[in-house]
Amino acid sequence: MSKNTSKHLDGFLRKIVPSVSLLTHNFFFKCFANMADLPTKIIVPEFRNLPPNHLRIRIGVGNRIFSNQMRYLNTYSFWMYCLSEGYITLNSSIIDIGCGCGRYAHPLRDYEFKQSRFTGRYLGVDIDQEQLKWCSENFDAQRFRFVHSTHASKSYNTTGSSQSMTLPKEDQSVDFVFSSSLLTHLLETELRNYLQETFRVLKPGGHMLMTCFCLDYPPATMGSRHTFSHAIGNSRVETLEVPEAAVAYTEAFFLETAKNIGFKSARIIGVVPNTDEIQSIFLAEK
Repeated sequence: MSKNTSKHLDGFLRKIVPSVSLLTHNFFFKCFANMADLPTKIIVPEFRNLPPNHLRIRIGVGNRIFSNQMRYLNTYSFWMYCLSEGYITLNSSIIDIGCGCGRYAHPLRDYEFKQSRFTGRYLGVDIDQEQLKWCSENFDAQRFRFVHSTHASKSYNTTGSSQSMTLPKEDQSVDFVFSSSLLTHLLETELRNYLQETFRVLKPGGHMLMTCFCLDYPPATMGSRHTFSHAIGNSRVETLEVPEAAVAYTEAFFLETAKNIGFKSARIIGVVPNTDEIQSIFLAEK
């Protein structure tokens, strides 16, 4: 499939579906998406052990419905940044909230140079049982554990038993908590809950890093895919039909919330202007 054809199909589907993650629960779409993935798996052996295409689509992968394999694999830069900034070491205790089908766990599992490898503990938390099942079957239990959150979500088609989330870790026991495309799906009450739980489990000096939609640093898709034209409390959402599909906040709200929870410092690292970046980074230290 050509790049232009893929782009046009992606755009067409996104115009008629408020939340593509919901679409990936449809049996017929699953079959279509996974069959479209077969030619690439035949040609490129390294792609055969990746999660099924419908699971990759569900977690975002650069908003690509087709030809998204390299987007799934392209998280090494994230870990290089975290290592260079001192947020983690190869022996750190890490929590990935909204771990999906293991996109960020993948590089840590496979990294090995001479006798150096990830020897820490990685806890992936998600509301999606299908994604967690795939992870549990494809990551070693010695270093990686994946657990279900009972928090409900319209955007991800789950009807969990709770409107809040509790991380299964003791107070002050974790070095680093992060999420990719989690805060972009949380309304205010849920967002505060997740940040409070993150603060509770972090060790003093530990860091939180979460991607977000920040209205002060508009995504490259602003005005096309994203408008955030509806207000719900302090949030701005893309659609009232499924508000959790895309949620944005101001920089002031993020920083004030972090301060009130107790973080020692917090800042927003905005998207780089004139690039295709979509999400900013919400970074805080306990």
